[in-house]
Amino acid sequence: MNFVISDWVVATTNEDEMLHGYIESIDVLQGIARVHVIASDRETAIGKIMEVSSQDVKKLPISEFDIEDQVKSLIDVALTTRDEQWFNELSAKLFAIQNNSAKRGERDVFPSYYHNRLGVDQF
Repeated sequence: MNFVISDWVVATTNEDEMLHGYIESIDVLQGIARVHVIASDRETAIGKIMEVSSQDVKKLPISEFDIEDQVKSLIDVALTTRDEQWFNELSAKLFAIQNNSAKRGERDVFPSYYHNRLGVDQF
């Protein structure tokens, strides 16, 4: 196993359904990972924890988010999962992005739109 709890992963179930989510827990003895599903081929699996074989789990690469809308979407996820530490990290990242944008004058050129699960809100 090359993953740990909280890693973002893609997995395949025994029924050949694709899951995208993060590791909630790992049972090393049975070779099972429990994945909190955020996207799936099967709509009813979204938001639930699914057990998958550890060999069917692939860790997603860590990527740097430097676009304001991406960070805001991740803040939504942090709030949903009640991860205070991640929320604080993302808030600091958002503040840094907004300060850099203001210094370059990009806010005058591009309007800032915030996309969330409920629709589009303009600041």
